Amino acid sequence: MTIKILQVGAGLRGRHWTQFARAHPDFEIVGIVEPDDGSREKAKAVAGDTRFFTDLGEALSQAKADAAIIVTPSASHADVCIRCLDAGLGVLVEKPLATSVADARRVLERAQSAGRPVVVAENYRFFAAERTVKRLVEEGFIGRIHQALLIDRRNQPSRVEGPWLAKMQYPQLQEIASHHFDSLRAIFGSRPKSISLRVWNPPWSDYAHGACTEAHIDFGDVQVQYMGNQLSHRYGFTLWIDGEKGVLWTNRRMVAWRPAGSRWFRPIRNDKVPKGDEKPYPQGGTTSLLNALRDAVRDGKPAETRGVDYIWTVAMIEAGKLADRERRTVELAEVYPSPLPDPAAR
Repeated sequence: MTIKILQVGAGLRGRHWTQFARAHPDFEIVGIVEPDDGSREKAKAVAGDTRFFTDLGEALSQAKADAAIIVTPSASHADVCIRCLDAGLGVLVEKPLATSVADARRVLERAQSAGRPVVVAENYRFFAAERTVKRLVEEGFIGRIHQALLIDRRNQPSRVEGPWLAKMQYPQLQEIASHHFDSLRAIFGSRPKSISLRVWNPPWSDYAHGACTEAHIDFGDVQVQYMGNQLSHRYGFTLWIDGEKGVLWTNRRMVAWRPAGSRWFRPIRNDKVPKGDEKPYPQGGTTSLLNALRDAVRDGKPAETRGVDYIWTVAMIEAGKLADRERRTVELAEVYPSPLPDPAAR
């Protein structure tokens, strides 16, 4: 069964998705919605003879699709998801699912009533190094874990991503830390209990707000220190996990461990992942996500990054914003007091 896709959004990331979906043997793009003339013209270079629309309503009525890939600015995700779900489509939406728990819940309740899947395009989970670390933690390779440190540095001023990012509140937290918070949930296999967080802007920042974030996340047995910086002078990532048997480390490309009592780190071979997922951004992780959308639409199989699980990442971001505004530790139960049931939860 070939799954027919309506893609909503054809900016830079949207054009990536066009190429990946067209290359996947189980998908056919039957329409692309993009109101911006410049983005639409650029997308035509990678879209073949795919039909373009400037209006979502027109596309939903004319393009006979099974699912939508939504690649629009974050603030529009919830409303676009709901319109596609109401039209009977399954959804793969770029992260975040929504910019608030209330909006995410609206999407998921609509998905439940429509009987259609919602998959969040959280590609970091499927990088080879992250899959390796996740497996090792699940297997107890370094024993019980008590703390972790994640630092992400980027030379990524707002002009690289677009003017909409320059104006938003909490850009690093909303657009980048959401990746990392979701990865931490996946690696530790648990939901955080509370978060304390603050954001700030360097004096030279071209962001209106919050280019840098630091947080303490309490997972109960595991305490995590987090630092994210959009305006560093180079890119760099490190995740350091301390356990009773040693330390796991990754830079998202390689994995190493240092046994307790040893001075030296030892390399660990990355787990094998589906073809394409071993590549760096923009392709890494997208094969698994497209496979998950296919399996959810065709067979009803719950995706690892299904919306009803991902809403916990949305809750982390919302709790973080509240913690920054009120300068206090915020329990996740404050922002997500009545969790939706997740039949596929471990």
